[in-house]
Amino acid sequence: MLLIAPDLPAAAIGDGLRLRGTLENLIDNAAKFTQRASIRLEVTSEAAAHGRVRLRFAVSDTGIGLSSGDIGRLFRPFAQASAATARRFGGAGLGLALVKRIAKAMGGDLTVTSKPGAGARFCLTGVFEEVAGAAGPADSEKAQEGPRTALRALKVLCAEHNPYGRVVLNTILTELGHRADFVGTGAAAVEAAARGDYDAVLMDVTLPGVDGLEATRRIRALGAPAGRVAVIGISGRANAAEEAASRAAGMNGYLAKPISPAALMHLLVTASARA
Repeated sequence: MLLIAPDLPAAAIGDGLRLRGTLENLIDNAAKFTQRASIRLEVTSEAAAHGRVRLRFAVSDTGIGLSSGDIGRLFRPFAQASAATARRFGGAGLGLALVKRIAKAMGGDLTVTSKPGAGARFCLTGVFEEVAGAAGPADSEKAQEGPRTALRALKVLCAEHNPYGRVVLNTILTELGHRADFVGTGAAAVEAAARGDYDAVLMDVTLPGVDGLEATRRIRALGAPAGRVAVIGISGRANAAEEAASRAAGMNGYLAKPISPAALMHLLVTASARA
């Protein structure tokens, strides 16, 4: 779930690459230690000095939680909460020492509040340059009003293995009024698509195991109507050769990450017309 405060700036300038990396780390950890229930990302802002804005990204989960002793160990390099946690969940560490250093470099910090069995809440803050005169959320919504109302609600299958990517896709699709189901592998995407009850499939080209190209070929080999579902490729590599390979595999469109909501909406309009 994503919650965004209405008073966020329309645009801000900062180190987007490091910000995305730190958020991916926090969401990956939340997914790793939350076997059931939910993960929530909240974004809020407050004014900072000299025309800047302080953004706060809070990642909350309903997972196993942390004791005060665990929290004290979290920000040591290559340290995990406890040996029992390491044995159960694997991995050398949570990478939170690096995330905290990056937050400090952005003029912010990384803090955590938690109790055993009651989940955890990580708050990442950073200071950014606010862009004056950029179109705000109301302007953006007005610009999309025509296509949004013309497009019926769709049932979309998303084949995406990255937890951060799932949050992004779910946010965009929910904002557009669609329902999203998620799978993490190409084989699972083919199995889900075979049921024939999806209007469109968003297929990560670089899925582990059976990749998005092979999964699309297998979907196209299914009988009607499952085999005719619109498949839109998504990729972080974004190059002409991969796009050509995606279309040769049977995809109807191709989008580069980070996903543009407007571009996705346009492709979904085409998918809706096909359905």
